[in-house]
Amino acid sequence: MAIDLISLRKLMQLMLASDKRRTSLLRADITSDLRREQNGPGGGGDFHTPFWADAKGHAADLTDLRRATPERILAAPGRARLYPQLTAGFLTWWEERRRRRNEPFTVDDDHIRGRLTLEGLGVVKVESTLGFSIGDDGHRVVYPYFCEEPEMTAEVARLGLWAMAQALPQYELNDLRILDVLRSSSYSTIESPMRGTEEEEFRALYQALTDRRQELRREY
Repeated sequence: MAIDLISLRKLMQLMLASDKRRTSLLRADITSDLRREQNGPGGGGDFHTPFWADAKGHAADLTDLRRATPERILAAPGRARLYPQLTAGFLTWWEERRRRRNEPFTVDDDHIRGRLTLEGLGVVKVESTLGFSIGDDGHRVVYPYFCEEPEMTAEVARLGLWAMAQALPQYELNDLRILDVLRSSSYSTIESPMRGTEEEEFRALYQALTDRRQELRREY
């Protein structure tokens, strides 16, 4: 993850992390970059991509996530610990949402994605969203946070929602959600109301991470 082109998920994880954990994540990123420079791009893909594809399929009534998860684990035993936890977390959130709203859910076929460009800093990617409609109540666009640690907070979710709104201007801010999948917790402007200082705060945290990475990079 070059920090000048980074997913919102990874950026939020860095914002949430303790100083020690943040340094560890940045060092791992630098090491990965150096390895790619020497050996070229590696394979393997994103650890969470198959799970999220199944979760979205479950929401669209195309996949049974409870059956898909064991099959994923058989194909890749390294997923045996976290995939069941992710599955349980997603299903708790999704099924509770369905119970609360006795209206038809329609999952979008389109890939909803966008980018937030911050001059002088970098580009933040907002991808792998889950979009759906609830009856006549309009759209919801859900961005998943998969990280085992640290857990999402309302404060960082507020900044994440602001970034989503900038990257996806075709949607209303109130329709955006950040989902901490493992903990079945979703954040909207109700849990994380805007203050009007989000851009300034977001830029300051992003700049601090960039500076810290550059400082660490000089050690290699």
